[in-house]
Amino acid sequence: MSSKILGNVWDACAAYGVKGAKLMIMARLADYSNDDGVCYPGVETICRQLGLGESTVRTAISELEADGWLTRQSRRKGNRNTSNLYHLNADRLEQLARTERDKVAELKQQRRLSVLRDPSKSEPSKSEPSKSEPSKSEPSESECSGVFDPSDSGKKTVLTLQNLAPDPQGLKHDPQVNSKHDPQDIGASADASAPARSARQEYSPEFEQAWQEYPKRAGGNSKSAAFKAWKARIREGIKPETMLDGVKRYAAWVRATGNTGTQFVKQAATFFGPDRHFEDFWQQPAAPGGGRQRQVDVLAGLGAMSDKFGKSSDKLTF
Repeated sequence: MSSKILGNVWDACAAYGVKGAKLMIMARLADYSNDDGVCYPGVETICRQLGLGESTVRTAISELEADGWLTRQSRRKGNRNTSNLYHLNADRLEQLARTERDKVAELKQQRRLSVLRDPSKSEPSKSEPSKSEPSKSEPSESECSGVFDPSDSGKKTVLTLQNLAPDPQGLKHDPQVNSKHDPQDIGASADASAPARSARQEYSPEFEQAWQEYPKRAGGNSKSAAFKAWKARIREGIKPETMLDGVKRYAAWVRATGNTGTQFVKQAATFFGPDRHFEDFWQQPAAPGGGRQRQVDVLAGLGAMSDKFGKSSDKLTF
């Protein structure tokens, strides 16, 4: 395979009318050829690889030979024909390919020069460079920015500071242009969303009172989880006053035992949970030296609990 011949085929043939099946056959022959353009693939091989009929291939090769793109030489091996020997016109291919490459290079050069002469053709700009010379009282843009401007040296050139650097005016922030929202609209949208946020965190007045009475603890104590448990007990028929009274008894017990602000304080969600700790009596401990009084208080508490469950406290013996 000769990449040189193959490249010349792609650059020259199509530009000079070789298209379709003839272009495919030329490229396939170049793929088989050496740098001198000599190859000998069989017609059957070309037909199979290109998906063309035998008559189409033979006709195309004859036309290519007539147009001077190649020559073929029949070969015989004994009494039977073998594949033809093809000589691609390497000199012509190279000459035409070079001509086409030069055309492409010249076109690219013209485009670059056109862009340099008129930068607006490549990148449209809303700001127009100033055509007037800088005044005597004001320094030029190149002197202010410290960037060399070829126009200041007297040399004629198409490159200017406006082309090399962005327009400083374009870097200034214009709130009326760049702002997507009016400040009043932002405030209005914030006010509109405020009720939605507050609604998600709104607690009942009874729970707020109970939360204020609840003893402080070390560590976490989720208010939202406590309110969830509170509402669950409300749905079970428990009155808010019952839970609030339980909070007050528990808070007094925590203060009496000296556990305020420690990890021994129950979490509020547990206190209002299914175990209903707010229904516990939470008897305060007896004063020092008051052992007998402690027993009386405990027994009195048991009597109160028996009344709660419908039993008479008169049956209790001390």
